[in-house]
Amino acid sequence: MTFKTTNDEVLYLYPYYPYDEKSDEMSKEVYHVFKRNWGLNTYLPDIYADLSEAVNEFLTDNEMEDLKVAVAVMPSHSKGMYGESLLKVAHDLAKHFKFLDSSNLIERTVDKMKSTEGGLRDVGAHLCTLGLSSEIDHSVDTYIILDDITTTGSSLEAAKRLLIANGVDAEDIIKIAIAKTTHDDD
Repeated sequence: MTFKTTNDEVLYLYPYYPYDEKSDEMSKEVYHVFKRNWGLNTYLPDIYADLSEAVNEFLTDNEMEDLKVAVAVMPSHSKGMYGESLLKVAHDLAKHFKFLDSSNLIERTVDKMKSTEGGLRDVGAHLCTLGLSSEIDHSVDTYIILDDITTTGSSLEAAKRLLIANGVDAEDIIKIAIAKTTHDDD
């Protein structure tokens, strides 16, 4: 499995079709695992296997195997909350690849209205709701920010800017999503 890349440098595994547009099997699996916490024993092992393979390939291709890497999770839209399945994936990646588990480094400090419910999608709308739960570990060579589904990439970009504002170099941040929202007319 190889990552695909968006124009704004988000690495992702699968196209994700919103439920009302197309009912492909992978979109259903991603939805059930990351949005409903259903089918964790059925679907999550395969999704994790694909992600693990893609991460391994990316690290190898970019000669990053010997670097100190930390993985952080993109928080949910509710203050202090994280997706249970996404946290599990981050913990498993950290254990498998010997990454620093920084799952809760990036936190939502105030609730952010979901864009599907009328909230703004722009980077600024996300950035003003994010903070860090602890100091940046400057011994880390690369930070991975992990999200479940990205649409515009604005939440991941906001998290990246937060890390940059706290002393992390932009080239030392990798944005990864399990899936990227797409439409048949894209």
